[in-house]
Amino acid sequence: MKRVLIVALFLISLVTGSCSAFAAPLFSQANKQAVILLPLEEWMSTWNRNTYVSLLERAGYSVDVLTDGNVSISFLRTGLARYDIIILRTDSFQYEGMDYFCSGEPFTYGARHTYSAEISSQEVSVGACVGFSTLFLRDNYPANSLRHGLVFVIGSDSGVLASSFLASGAAAFIGYFETFSLSWGRMDVFSEKLLSYLASGSSVSDSVLQLTIYVHLGHGGTANWPSVYWTGDGTYKI
Repeated sequence: MKRVLIVALFLISLVTGSCSAFAAPLFSQANKQAVILLPLEEWMSTWNRNTYVSLLERAGYSVDVLTDGNVSISFLRTGLARYDIIILRTDSFQYEGMDYFCSGEPFTYGARHTYSAEISSQEVSVGACVGFSTLFLRDNYPANSLRHGLVFVIGSDSGVLASSFLASGAAAFIGYFETFSLSWGRMDVFSEKLLSYLASGSSVSDSVLQLTIYVHLGHGGTANWPSVYWTGDGTYKI
């Protein structure tokens, strides 16, 4: 009877140890953090938003999704430093020759007073939305303050943000140069496809190349489609 009990305990410990061995990599993967920022969700909702989340989770990331007012100027000042992957879906506008990108900060008349210092230094502008500029990023995220990861900005003329994010420590940046409305859904379709390549293990440069081939083969090389731009470390994989 004692021999049977000892054997049973040995088998239980063996199974438990095996489970722990398999569980360990999953726990370490959970340390990879991604955030999806959707400040304009109330007005121009993201097509297939849950697909972005599932692709990142399949690649081993813990994903936070922040919408509308949660993507506030206050969050954008410090919150980006917690993540390995930053996906920002937003729109842009110009004011006095400067490009600004919409946050989800509630649009109120009091916002001009609250951010008067940032407005005077051209870090923030209150126009079509409460927007932030490259100066805002550079002042709040100095060198090596961001994780060595990927920033993907889905929005018109978002390529101008690349130098600021890379100077702050990001490994690679993906964005768009053309002016397309988010409400058309074209950038959503291409961004989802690009993220599927990244989540499957392709590098940044290879993922953009695969998307370019997909666009040309499926839609024609002369069609008026948004094209994806990358810079930084093209060999980076998520």
